[in-house]
Amino acid sequence: MAQPAPPYTVSPELLARDDFRTACEAMDFRTVFLLMRKYDGASQDRVSSPVRGLTQSRVSRVMSGETHITTLDLVERIADVLSIPGAYFRLASRPWEATHPATVAETAAPTPVIPGQAGPATGTSGDVEDRSLTIDIDVADDGWATLTYRHELHNGTATPFTRLNRELWFETTRGPLDIEALPTPDRNIIIQRIHDTDLSTRFACQIFPAIQPGESATVGYRGTGGRFVYDHYWRQSIVRPTGLLTIRLRHQGVTALTRCSATEDRPDGSEVTATESLSIARDDNGIVIELTRRNLRPNQFVTLRWDTPHASA
Repeated sequence: MAQPAPPYTVSPELLARDDFRTACEAMDFRTVFLLMRKYDGASQDRVSSPVRGLTQSRVSRVMSGETHITTLDLVERIADVLSIPGAYFRLASRPWEATHPATVAETAAPTPVIPGQAGPATGTSGDVEDRSLTIDIDVADDGWATLTYRHELHNGTATPFTRLNRELWFETTRGPLDIEALPTPDRNIIIQRIHDTDLSTRFACQIFPAIQPGESATVGYRGTGGRFVYDHYWRQSIVRPTGLLTIRLRHQGVTALTRCSATEDRPDGSEVTATESLSIARDDNGIVIELTRRNLRPNQFVTLRWDTPHASA
């Protein structure tokens, strides 16, 4: 009697492909599943059957563009069951990676970016640092959001710094996100769009004049066109040494929360609570949550979660 095929996991050859990694980082599961079929010969059923909460019909709808996968829990289950390193989805290393033999992709591809913690962030010689990074998230009563980023950058390298690469994504959008530069007194910022999908936008802030070695400058930008619907969380990656991270969330039309928590993922993959750094207040327009973390290092993540009564319902 023939033995059943083992559960599907992504091949090292597919993990090594740049287009597969790019699709994972953009949460573009339509392309992810299409590449699994093209290069691994994985059917919709073989992809879905090992993953709790993922059905063949849903994989089919994702591949046809009818729906998307955006929930963090499902992304983590896909990564774990199909053996896709967490870094591909801009997550911390998954627990199984500590004992998993290195694949071609793990040894050849750099680890993606996003904000984190631990150890003084005064920076070692040669770093470009975020002396402070402030993120204001203004959520309207219907879930549509405006994000405002302000980076206080210090150039500790020996070369001028002219380009800040960034990426934003949402579970729900009304098309490519709108990105605009914020005015600054001593720099001109030009937004260069690099890659757009339905849910994410990669872009660069081109800085003129350049931030010279030893100089500091503030670079800011604003993003609109994204909406919080089912999952109320913001996961921020740390790309460079960061002295102070502040996430300030205002959710309009909300008078109470059913949950509010925060975590910090360290570069080694361990997770610690950051809830003690939260402050919550109420004003005439809604709830205001502020989270601060200090001395973060590259390849860390800080996640803020909050639930509202109508969202829980």
